[in-house]
Amino acid sequence: MDNPAYVIDCEREFEIGVGREENRQEKPRPHSFEEAITLTGVGWFHYKLLLICGLCFMGVMVEIMGVSLIMNQMKCDLQPTLDQQGILASAGFLGVVLSSHAMGFLADTWGRATTLKYALCLSSVCSIVSGFSVNIWMLIVFRFLTGFFISGGQACVFSLCGEFHGNGSRVRHVTLLSGFLCMAMIFAPAMAIGILPLRIETIVLGMRFSSWRVLILANVSVSLLALLGISTLPETPKYLLVQGRGDESLEILRSIYVQNSGRDPCEYPVKEVALESGGASLSDVHGFLDAVRLVWHQTVPLFHRSRVWHTLNICVTQFLIYFLAQGIFMWFPTILDELGTRNGDDTLLCGVLQGFTVDSGAASESTSCSVAVDTSTYQVMIIIGACFVMIYLLFAFIIDYMGKKNLLMTWMVFTMICLVALHYVEQFALVVVALTVVMAIGNCGGLVSTIAMEFYPTHINAMGMCFIMMVGRLGAVVGSNILGRLLFASCDPIFWAMLVLVVVLCILGYFLPEKSKAKPSATAKAIVSATTSPIFAINSK
Repeated sequence: MDNPAYVIDCEREFEIGVGREENRQEKPRPHSFEEAITLTGVGWFHYKLLLICGLCFMGVMVEIMGVSLIMNQMKCDLQPTLDQQGILASAGFLGVVLSSHAMGFLADTWGRATTLKYALCLSSVCSIVSGFSVNIWMLIVFRFLTGFFISGGQACVFSLCGEFHGNGSRVRHVTLLSGFLCMAMIFAPAMAIGILPLRIETIVLGMRFSSWRVLILANVSVSLLALLGISTLPETPKYLLVQGRGDESLEILRSIYVQNSGRDPCEYPVKEVALESGGASLSDVHGFLDAVRLVWHQTVPLFHRSRVWHTLNICVTQFLIYFLAQGIFMWFPTILDELGTRNGDDTLLCGVLQGFTVDSGAASESTSCSVAVDTSTYQVMIIIGACFVMIYLLFAFIIDYMGKKNLLMTWMVFTMICLVALHYVEQFALVVVALTVVMAIGNCGGLVSTIAMEFYPTHINAMGMCFIMMVGRLGAVVGSNILGRLLFASCDPIFWAMLVLVVVLCILGYFLPEKSKAKPSATAKAIVSATTSPIFAINSK
């Protein structure tokens, strides 16, 4: 023991052991992204995020739906033919369908927030210009461009919202987000009731600045508010992580933690987040061929053999849902008008509709220039929008208990019952309720989008969402142009055919993918408990 060499060696061994222990403490295990985002909690940041993303959703619906509200008033100024009115009604939808794929590509390679900023800015400019259209073709072109650019606010926003949440809160918030589409069904008709009846005789740039032009400009306010909100949001930390920018991702996670908890940034327990598989970037593009190759590489994974059947299932389900919902919704005001002509008499729905000719009704409208505004249709649309909002709120609060697929199939069963009832119910109120439930199948599109958002990995998430929403909007275009006319021509067979389609949807819904909830680690549970319930944590000590 008195040997100095032995003492020195022991001291060195002790120092080395201490050093190893310190190194072990200085380099903790990197957290997974799911653990890191869960530890930020849910609070002020996420409520602000929900509002901003909801405004993006509202902006899409208001811009696309707004054109149908000005058809009668703009005829006096632009004098369109019946065919031109049909083109105008579909122009926005066509723009959304054609650009959805490109928007998904940009969101996955350029960033969700960046893509949304430019998309909303360009769509707002095009919408404002359309308000000053001097002829019908100028209005058609700029409404098409508005739909082309604003499609980014439809599918990219799912990825933007979902990637700021952990498994525990993602489904509920994305479901609530879908409810903002129904808020647009309240906002747009309410604006029309307030603005269209105004008699405006002002001359601007040599043209009569009628109330329908004011309504177009007023509807842009939703997109501008969304643009202002998006400018305050960072890029999603999950996207940055996939791009290999771990330090930036960690800073954003720390900022979210501060906004939610009001605590000091150094109290955030995550010091490092494990990187995920890399995604594509626009910096890899050095020419046209590179761009085409990158788009191809972003699209092909959607149809990889491990997910091709799920992708096809999601697309077919989304197409049929919007086909049925939009096909009924497009002609719902006309159906109400026809039912109203019976003066409250109890009559079967199909007996009323088969006595109505769509072409003759349209022809009689095209021969007159109507300035008077009938607000009763807009009032009915507001009531329906309010009902849809209540349905979405119900979905949001029971989805965690029932599960997405179970909730989807339950609503399909309600829809089947109402489709059968429409063949036998004669009371006006019951017919309207049954039709509203059938139209509400469109709310299931939000559930399918939630399932898809969780199914696709981060590096192709926005592309997948934009692709399936493109297919859904294509279904809306087909349904609005075909289903209504078939309904008036042969009502009974079409309602039975719709019943068969809903049965098919129910079967497809059973086979939709559903992500099992990941259980947080014991460390994550302890820290979340301590950060969300400080009083309980202190007492337990």
